Amino acid sequence: MIKVGEEKIKWHPAFAAAIQLEFKEYKEHLDYKIEHQLTEEPLRIDIVVIKKIDDIEIDKTIGKIFRKYNVMEYKSPTDYFSIDDYYKVKAYAYLYKVLAEKTNSINIEEITISIVVNKYPNKLIKYLKEKQKINTRQIEKGIYYIENTDIKTQIIVNNKDLNEKESEYLKLLQTKQEDKELLERWINEYTKNIKNPLYSTIMNVLTEISSNSMMEVYKNMGAEQLSEENKEFLLNMIGKLQLDKKLREEGIEEGIEKTAREMI
Repeated sequence: MIKVGEEKIKWHPAFAAAIQLEFKEYKEHLDYKIEHQLTEEPLRIDIVVIKKIDDIEIDKTIGKIFRKYNVMEYKSPTDYFSIDDYYKVKAYAYLYKVLAEKTNSINIEEITISIVVNKYPNKLIKYLKEKQKINTRQIEKGIYYIENTDIKTQIIVNNKDLNEKESEYLKLLQTKQEDKELLERWINEYTKNIKNPLYSTIMNVLTEISSNSMMEVYKNMGAEQLSEENKEFLLNMIGKLQLDKKLREEGIEEGIEKTAREMI
């Protein structure tokens, strides 16, 4: 994880929120287990398990691979996904199967693994090809299937190549978000869902990592588009900027507080 000021960025809760928003049109058909606990403490892990309640097909590309039980592993933008990480997430999937209430009640063919990273794991792919004779197939930009394994697996590379229309919430989670059009669409949607904790979780991360860009977009929106709750949020964000010396040292524009207050 990286730090802004003294606080760690809460990437994993934001990822869990983003995934739920990505599949919001299927919310009645999916059940989410966040930081699923496989056994008694301390084996609590940062995976999201999505269970399909109904036998439906998901049209969204990042979810086309889904079967009944879907294990998702996320690496933050500054984390590296290693060979051992690959085996670890496979181990999680196996544990999820074998720890079911009844023996073999979960068919291995009903499980999938989705690995979400920010950089294509070249070392891992080379290893799988040379040592395991396993190939990868690009489904579309940013999405790769690992073939000929007992558990269907995909790698989602959450960078500029990933289709924005298919994954705009995931694409918000970057170390520095400078896509103003993406942020404006996000803010317009956020202002209509300000009391939804999924939106709040993502917004808190965006405030920490992209304060300058967020303030610019708010400014361009104009005061008339800001609700009272948004004005309160903006003032809270200003407070964070005032207290965060590191952000100021890294180049927060002079007068940003004055500009924001003039907006509201």
